[in-house]
Amino acid sequence: MITIYLDHNVIDGFDKGETAYIDPLFADKKILLIVSLASVDEIFRGGDEARSEKNIESLKRLGVRYIHHDPDESHMSINELDYENMRDKWAKMQSEVGPLNDSYSQFINSLYRGNTPETIQEMDEAIENQVAWIKNNYDKFPSVKIQMDTILHDPQEYKELSRQALHLKGLLPFTPKEINNIQEKKVFWFCVDKLKSADNSNLQLIGESIENEIKSAKTISDQFTIVFYWLNFFGYYPDDLTKKNKARSNFSDATHAEYAIACDGLLTSDKKFAHRAAAAIGALELRTKVSSNATDLLHRIVAE
Repeated sequence: MITIYLDHNVIDGFDKGETAYIDPLFADKKILLIVSLASVDEIFRGGDEARSEKNIESLKRLGVRYIHHDPDESHMSINELDYENMRDKWAKMQSEVGPLNDSYSQFINSLYRGNTPETIQEMDEAIENQVAWIKNNYDKFPSVKIQMDTILHDPQEYKELSRQALHLKGLLPFTPKEINNIQEKKVFWFCVDKLKSADNSNLQLIGESIENEIKSAKTISDQFTIVFYWLNFFGYYPDDLTKKNKARSNFSDATHAEYAIACDGLLTSDKKFAHRAAAAIGALELRTKVSSNATDLLHRIVAE
């Protein structure tokens, strides 16, 4: 059975007829089309009722299945979509983690906008909101206690380290133009090696820290997320995260890609996202293929 994860822009495109060709192409019963919690979030988050209904009808027509983490977070499972309760489950999830997602998006947006009094204030506020959420929800999410402990251990130190990151982009020993021309599977480690061999001792520490963080990550999903976010920071086909809506969509991209690496392929209409996802997959030597063209994607999966 071949599993292909659909980025949400593919579903939107199917609604409009732009990606209608995937219906006959993937009609084979040996192909499962997959979406995730990130897809459900994108269906309802915008509040556009007509669009939501079209998205759901497209999912039904394509026979899409749903991938999710098991309770212990160590495995993923694929099941039928629960259309009847989908909105209620999304609303419950949004009430639980929505404030954390909002504060994280604010944090990322301020990080990319650079070192100004306004961004420092917004970053501090975002961290304070994260700390408050963690304290109120610590026991509900045992799978991410390590990440939560990192912030709770010393929130003030976490603030100071975060402020230092505001200066980092201007110190990077490579440019987006340089790294966008490096082979996808090599680009991430090229950047890390450049940091580790930089003249600036702080850059050296960051390079070593990234490497150690990946080595100590508990799961492949955690490793992938680290690589994916750093690639955007390095300037590899990046989203413009100085825009608040882009910070939120970048978070969704990372979640889509995290689920996609459990599948044989990832299909997306976003070419920048495709490049970053493929580079992160290549850095970790994972098997998932990525493409913006369904015919090409299926050919590459079958040919392997």
